[in-house]
Amino acid sequence: MNADQLLARNLLSALANGGIQPFFQPIVSLDDGRVLGLEVLARWHDPVQGYISPDRFIPIADRFGLLDRLLDQLMRTSFLAAADWPHNIFFGFNVSPTQLRNSELATRIAKAAIDCAFPLSRVHIEVTESGFIDDLTQPRRTLDRLINLGCMIAMDDFGTGYSSLTWLSSLPFSKLKIDASFVMAMHEHRQSRKIVAAVVGLGHSLGLAVVAEGVETAEQADLLRGMGCKLAQGYLFGRPTSASLVPEVLSTLVSSADDAASSVPMSLELRAHRVSDACESDAAIAFMDPAGTVVASSTAFDRTMEVHRGEAAGRHIWELIGVTPETFAEIRATDLLDEQFPAIEETTASGSTARIFIRPVKDESSELLGYSVEFGEPTNPKAS
Repeated sequence: MNADQLLARNLLSALANGGIQPFFQPIVSLDDGRVLGLEVLARWHDPVQGYISPDRFIPIADRFGLLDRLLDQLMRTSFLAAADWPHNIFFGFNVSPTQLRNSELATRIAKAAIDCAFPLSRVHIEVTESGFIDDLTQPRRTLDRLINLGCMIAMDDFGTGYSSLTWLSSLPFSKLKIDASFVMAMHEHRQSRKIVAAVVGLGHSLGLAVVAEGVETAEQADLLRGMGCKLAQGYLFGRPTSASLVPEVLSTLVSSADDAASSVPMSLELRAHRVSDACESDAAIAFMDPAGTVVASSTAFDRTMEVHRGEAAGRHIWELIGVTPETFAEIRATDLLDEQFPAIEETTASGSTARIFIRPVKDESSELLGYSVEFGEPTNPKAS
């Protein structure tokens, strides 16, 4: 038995015995420092060999067909650990090129989320372009299925491959993650600054969220803010940490964010986060993306829709209220004319009539981020 086979056998044993644990690294809003999501990373501490680097065991897992089992364990452990964490935080999971070619990947991800009662709208799948170089057909089907389930798709390590723009124009990405090597070199190399600024501008022009990876200094964060970058990840905001320490990390970063005032308009993901922050209020309010998919909703909204808490997220608005896809197209057209769409009247189970207001939400350059959906005071026709 050679060294790789021995490591694979030990890895299989670690997976069976809970030896592989998820660690979590914050993804924050550069607008105000709030934690919007957590990237989930595999960590292995072997009783005999000690810490084993992911750079060592991830390729072994891929080679010996253990990646699906590894992802499944990471997801389920993360979902269960997050039961008492804020319900507006998304989780980012890395998926390999091999897994993208597996037609059962989307089914496995959906089952893990459903079994743990974790909304798929909070699952973000991160892939690198190497997953598409050999064959686009099955990866595209897999990504389409994941999107239909409500997941978001991010292109990871953007800028390091030879054909990133080809895949960006061909595949349904919602987010770009700028490779850390460019971000970390911004101060020393003008070309790196130009590349980062160009990627930020490209992403925003395509309506994509952009995350800068590898942010280690306040100076780097300031440069990114100046470029208009909204999201960041790196040691400046927190190293990967175990589940037991995540509440402390969240508390620390939220406290820091509360001390910092910012007038910078919010990105789509931050808007969703803020809507979720207000979810404990009595307002029946939701936020949906430009395609009409609910990103976040309040408890009152879910109650009004007669769905369980969190189940409105990930669904199209026309599955919940009397708005057809055609009506939604009219709402978008009305916005282009800089006019407000009239309130929509919906009859509730009690016989009262509720007025629903759908309004566009835009950034500082008037780019559409999505739409707010809010119920007005119901009226009772019998009382008039």
